[in-house]
Parts: sequence; C-alpha cells; structure tokens
Amino acid sequence: MKLQYAPADTLSRLVEDLRLAETGSLSGSDFSDSPILYSHRIIPLSVGMLQGVVEGHPKLGTGRDITTSQVFFIDTDLGLARTLSRWYRLGVSAQTGRC
Repeated sequence: MKLQYAPADTLSRLVEDLRLAETGSLSGSDFSDSPILYSHRIIPLSVGMLQGVVEGHPKLGTGRDITTSQVFFIDTDLGLARTLSRWYRLGVSAQTGRC
C-alpha cells in the first residue's frame, strides 16, 4: 500500500511560506489573490482546520461553506492563515466578530 498525503512541491511551498512567517517577511501584496474566509472558526479535531464561508477560492468559487486542509500557521492580527494547500485571508470570525 502506498499513501501520499501531499506532493513534495506542495510541502516545499508550505515550508517556504512558514519560513517567511517566522522571519516576519510576509508582505500584504503576496496575498491579494488569496481566498477570503468569512465566519471562520477552528475545528477541534486531531489537527487544526478552519471552517467558514469562502470567497474567491480558485477551485471552490465563492459563497460555499468549506472546511480547509490542516492549518500550519495562523495570525489573526495579520488576518492570515496558511493551510497545507494555500494561504487564506481571514475575514470576520464567527466566534469573536474580528479576524
């Protein structure tokens, strides 16, 4: 049996993005095409995930209630989250009414 959760290039992009986040090198212009997740909340599973209404997702479109892949980085002050597959800009939270 062979199991591959994610391709190496996806994981490589994730590691690059986490390095940018750790060094404080994130630029707002890098996220202008990232989907926005409204009414988001963290799902209490064995791994952190987000659930919310998405806007501008390249595959899922706009207005759908989605659950993301695993969250590896989240900064509510910046309004950003990095999942396994992509960055999300965080709209208003379902729990706090803020990012």
